[in-house]
Amino acid sequence: MDSAMTQPVTFPANGLTLEGILHAAANGEGRPVPGAVVCHPHPLYGGDMHNAVVVAVCGALAMQGITALRFNFRGTGASEGSHGGGREEPDDVHAALDFLASQPEVHPQRLCLAGYSFGALVALSTPYPPLAALAAISPPLAADRGNDIELSCPTLVIFGGRDTVAPAGSLERAGIDLPPRSRVVVVPGADHFWWGREKNVAEEVAAFFSEHTRPQAGREASTRDAEPR
Repeated sequence: MDSAMTQPVTFPANGLTLEGILHAAANGEGRPVPGAVVCHPHPLYGGDMHNAVVVAVCGALAMQGITALRFNFRGTGASEGSHGGGREEPDDVHAALDFLASQPEVHPQRLCLAGYSFGALVALSTPYPPLAALAAISPPLAADRGNDIELSCPTLVIFGGRDTVAPAGSLERAGIDLPPRSRVVVVPGADHFWWGREKNVAEEVAAFFSEHTRPQAGREASTRDAEPR
């Protein structure tokens, strides 16, 4: 990782201070660039913003010209507060997205959100309109979870073919309706931890976000939304 392209940051979240690391987009050349927040796995099982999948995704996004922010949820690392059991963490995500949108090089209307495992569940459960795209990596979905999740932007869901924690079939059992232009990817041979496959999953997320944050993609979406129904 090029340390010149990363910067430790802190930001407020409902009276707490959270820590994060900002990955600057490569070749931004002064133009406003898309931004993406990436959420880490379950902190009670060792997950934090230094997780290999999270770091790989942020690095791939930066190389695609997307500024990325990984951060520690409340009660993790040097972030203040205590673990919220998934109920309070969406507030952390809102704060992270607001902080990222405030960065002078980031285009506030071209924001994306990604998460891995527990972080994927939090990302799926965080309403933050308008997002350009969302990515859920190995979300451990419970049956009928679709009643609690409403998605409004193109969504990428990635499963490992050998994942027993979050098997690909769980998406259908959860009853989640994916919006138009969404995609489900199953990577053969990968398990829940993505050991040795971090690059694969990172490239999938970076390509999907790049596709949906191009200026022409935004113009097409605006035109479509303006059409009479």
